[in-house]
Amino acid sequence: MKPKLFILKMPFEDGPGTIWICSHCAMIEGALAVNQHWASEVDIQRIDFERPRKQLVALLGEDKQWLPVLVLEDGATITAPVDIINYLADKFGGAAAHP
Repeated sequence: MKPKLFILKMPFEDGPGTIWICSHCAMIEGALAVNQHWASEVDIQRIDFERPRKQLVALLGEDKQWLPVLVLEDGATITAPVDIINYLADKFGGAAAHP
C-alpha cells in the first residue's frame, strides 16, 4: 500500500463569490511540482473543500478532516506541510523543505 496524500483542489470557494487557496496545500503542490517522481510513490488525492470530506471521514473519522494530510501505510498521519515534504523527501528522495 502506498501512502495517501490528501490536498485541496484549488482554487475553491468559501463564501459567496470569495475564492481562496490553501497556503499549506499550495506548499505541498510546489513540492510535488519539483519532485515529480513522488507521484509514482504516493496516492495523491485532490479533494473538494466542502465538508464532510467523505474520503477522509471514511479513512480517519469525522473529526480528522484537516488538510493537507499524509496517511502512512501503518495508518499514522502527518498534517504539517513541512513535515509531509520532509518525510516524502527522506523516504523517496528529492528536494526537502529548507530550514
